Amino acid sequence: MRTLIRTVPIALAVCVMLGAGMVTSAVHAQEPIKKIEILAKDYQLTVVSGYTIVGDPTEIIFRNEDTITHGFNFSLFGEVRVELEEGGYLAEGKGPHVYRVDPGNTMVLKFTWVTKERPASTTYAFWCDLHLDMEGEMFVVEVKKEAGR
Repeated sequence: MRTLIRTVPIALAVCVMLGAGMVTSAVHAQEPIKKIEILAKDYQLTVVSGYTIVGDPTEIIFRNEDTITHGFNFSLFGEVRVELEEGGYLAEGKGPHVYRVDPGNTMVLKFTWVTKERPASTTYAFWCDLHLDMEGEMFVVEVKKEAGR
């Protein structure tokens, strides 16, 4: 039995403007690496698409289309081991989970979400530590599938 985790952005309040977005993610079982794409543009953070499944490798792809550097921290990072693959850097002196992405760059972070006891639904916050109004959250829903269904 596998546990399916889908991320759905909710209440994406960002910088100068308030925005809200909903993303419908399609689950493709043949994809070996699950992906969550986040865009920083016009001083807003937006989840463009994504999902993950417990136990599968996952990439967070953070694209900075602004003209200034943005930070990226995600409350989920306290639960998983994160590896910086490309395009960004760890923010010196800011802790083990704060990354920076320069203008025009795309950062790729990888992790595998291991099975833990947690509520069926959980909210995880993400934010730019340089621009405190740039924030958002992902609502994670666990859907358990039983064999034969």
